[in-house]
Amino acid sequence: MSAVSASEDRRSQTAASEEMTIRDARESDLPAIIDIYNTAVATRMSTAQLEPVTVESRRDWLKEHSPERHPFWVMECEGEVAGWLTLKSFIPRCAYSGTVEVSVYVDQRFRRRGVGRALLEEGIARSPALEISAMVGLIFAHNEPSLRLFEQLGFERWGLLPRVARLDDVERDVMIMGRACGAPTRTDAASISQPQQIGNQVAPANESLALMHTLMQYRHEPIHAALQKIRDQLSMLHLDVIVLIYHFAKTCAGQIVEIGAFTGAATIAAALGTRDSGKQKTVIAIEPGGSVKHKRLGTKNILRDLESNLGKHGMAETVTLIKDYSFAPATISTIERALGSEKIGLFILDADGNVQRDIALYGDKLADGCWMIIDDYYGPSDNAKVTPTRAEVDALVCAGSLEPLGFYGWGTWVGRWRRSKLPRDQSRDG
Repeated sequence: MSAVSASEDRRSQTAASEEMTIRDARESDLPAIIDIYNTAVATRMSTAQLEPVTVESRRDWLKEHSPERHPFWVMECEGEVAGWLTLKSFIPRCAYSGTVEVSVYVDQRFRRRGVGRALLEEGIARSPALEISAMVGLIFAHNEPSLRLFEQLGFERWGLLPRVARLDDVERDVMIMGRACGAPTRTDAASISQPQQIGNQVAPANESLALMHTLMQYRHEPIHAALQKIRDQLSMLHLDVIVLIYHFAKTCAGQIVEIGAFTGAATIAAALGTRDSGKQKTVIAIEPGGSVKHKRLGTKNILRDLESNLGKHGMAETVTLIKDYSFAPATISTIERALGSEKIGLFILDADGNVQRDIALYGDKLADGCWMIIDDYYGPSDNAKVTPTRAEVDALVCAGSLEPLGFYGWGTWVGRWRRSKLPRDQSRDG
């Protein structure tokens, strides 16, 4: 079978608004390739390389690849190298000759423009001509955006290498993502590409299923028993929601803000997640206090019990507790000072049902793709928060600002924030 030369420039089908060209990398591209790679080195997300590399040290990089078998491609956009992809030998043994390891890097200036997706789709499309039977990607388990992209293009989680990498004294897992070439991709398999209907809202099927799989994995880990004990003692939320809060806090790139901490179960779960992430993250919990009558979790003094519970679990110094309402000017100022230029990666809402108000107040601090936990979307008819919460969440979903990924427990909405679609009149920076 004759190979199709990558030097025959192919136009990307992904970015319709601009011309992108995939071609063989040239020696003149090497400085841009190295700049993109060194940026990735600094993030500790995409490569096990710990120190920047130089152009001189990688002069032979391109020579190690051949257009006919193991290509090195760049994506050219607006006259610049926007990203690059390599397909290299997986293991140098004859039996593995049909398997390649794929690596993709994108210039941070061109992210969210379909560059990585277009490069991966090109590699999959050309795999028959390159005599490739399987592709393997080795991705850090904390690199959720890359894992999500690979899964969307038909890659599966073939294995896990626990704690095999050490990045700045933090042990990291590596996920083995694999794809048998010839299997349908998300774009050519209707069963995967069709979104999943959840009530009157639509969720991306792959990510919704991934969250369900994540919950099943946690049921076999020691942290699950610890979270169950915290939930049983301190929370009205379902255990699955507490586990997801732990997971999101552990894996998200941003900071964590909770509105409506009550007696602290979700707060403690988030603090445990940040601890286990090995990263410095801010956990802010907002609670005005008061009392609650409940047969299991009744309290005459919410703030007293909240502070006591944080202390018992060793989280008093980890959590920034704001004893006020979310909409109070002093609260807003405190959060702005605490976060600085940092964005929120996990936003938990379990307060008074005024979802749009709180999102309008803090929308400019939410990272695009921020995980959202919103309680009281469903609930008993006598729950005064359910009707306004559902109406306001549904309105934000219809506007494209919220992306639903499922309902958990007894009525908790779980999804993502899409800042790029925030209505102008709901943003404080608008």
